[in-house]
Amino acid sequence: AAAIALSRRVLEGGKQELEDYLRFLKSGCSKDPLELLKDAGVDMTTPQPVEVALKHFDDLVQKLDALT
Repeated sequence: AAAIALSRRVLEGGKQELEDYLRFLKSGCSKDPLELLKDAGVDMTTPQPVEVALKHFDDLVQKLDALT
């Protein structure tokens, strides 16, 4: 869920979201993983990242259904 939410944020965002992601990658193990994700704009203490992941999965299933 974190990876999908983070990737959607970067792909659908702008320059700031990309900079947040690059800073996240450069951070390594400098903080707790949940804090690093939060700094990158993905707060795993809320339902939002899971909701983003479920929406993405639903979109993929709909595209698959359209192919059949």
